[in-house]
Amino acid sequence: MDEFHVKREGESFIVSFEFSSSDELVKAVLSGVRDTDNLCELLNADRLWIEKSEKSWVEFGAYTLGVAHEYFTEIGFDALS
Repeated sequence: MDEFHVKREGESFIVSFEFSSSDELVKAVLSGVRDTDNLCELLNADRLWIEKSEKSWVEFGAYTLGVAHEYFTEIGFDALS
């Protein structure tokens, strides 16, 4: 991946990007991102994965985007489309 887009929506952000997976182009849109500090890690990612939070009471961050390259980073968000 060589670019991503960030748009403010209220007190959170929408992050959109495309990446290649098994020779297929995949578009991801993350809604409800509140912490933007780790977003640049997407540009260095060797591997991405998404996990749904097992906690039903979370205020935000119902999902976690895992980003791996030299180390591991997490980005919390509310919805994926």
